[in-house]
Amino acid sequence: MKKIYLLFVFLTVITCGFSQQIHSPAEIVKIMSDSKLSYEITILDKTIECTDFSEKLNYHDCYRVSTDSGLFTYNITVNDKAKPLFDKAENFFQSNNYDSALVYYKLSLTADSSLYNVMTYIGQIYEHNRDYENAIKWYKEVISKNYIDYMAHWFLADSYLTINDLKNATDEIVIAQILNRNNPRIKNAMVNIFEKAKRSTEDWCFNPQMKLDKISDNKISVAINEKWTGYAIAKAIWAFEPGYKESMGVAQGHYSTIEDRECLISLLAGIENAKIKIKKDPQLKILKEAAENNHLNDYILYEIVLPQTPFVAFQLPEQTILDIKDYILNYRNTK
Repeated sequence: MKKIYLLFVFLTVITCGFSQQIHSPAEIVKIMSDSKLSYEITILDKTIECTDFSEKLNYHDCYRVSTDSGLFTYNITVNDKAKPLFDKAENFFQSNNYDSALVYYKLSLTADSSLYNVMTYIGQIYEHNRDYENAIKWYKEVISKNYIDYMAHWFLADSYLTINDLKNATDEIVIAQILNRNNPRIKNAMVNIFEKAKRSTEDWCFNPQMKLDKISDNKISVAINEKWTGYAIAKAIWAFEPGYKESMGVAQGHYSTIEDRECLISLLAGIENAKIKIKKDPQLKILKEAAENNHLNDYILYEIVLPQTPFVAFQLPEQTILDIKDYILNYRNTK
């Protein structure tokens, strides 16, 4: 039986979380001041470095289907009829006998039409043979059947780049990056295409300068950099204030983007009130622009959620992925 990855509770709350009224920064400060807990706020004594998520990768072994109940992701498996054909194709491919590999990949696909990854490999062989028309046709066919195939988007971007279609190359490599957020080879390909398209290649990680600790049952330590005061206070409430998560419609142990939405709005308000300059801080500068242009959710998904849990990308509706793409191209890596 094919293994099914059920939707994370994350996606249940992402759709309904924004109907929950978030608290203003002033309300968050009042909750903290009225709390039975003691929150000790101090200045962070050293810079917090970016977390390395390079080992958190998606793999080319999944496809998804859409039903009335939602999006479901399955492992790709090869049926008994297709397996000997697929194995021969793989052996031919690995020995650089691409013509024979092409024949057997097509035979295995005839034996099992659900082998969407095989369609990507067929496109890859056409691309290797510089038959870009057929390569693009096969990659598009894969994407129409299995939108989360990041390799098809990636290789399609390469084919578009080869024929000097920078617009489509840019779109497709960004989608590939969204679908496999931490893959270094996709990132390098994206930088290459961005350079040719004369886009910014500046990269950065979402890296809050704060440290939260529970010192005792009644005492919480909140160490902060001045810029991150509003964010840290809100995060402390979400992490430690008894009953707060539940009051926001989020069960203990679960995550909702409403948490980061509330914390980021508190962060921006604190920066505005303190008149802190953020032009030289890309994560905060772009956060402000994203929030002002209705891309806050896309910022949260791309900068916070997907680096930590890249598989979530396989469970995002196509329109959400396209919205994230627009955020990247219009605010993160502009021309």
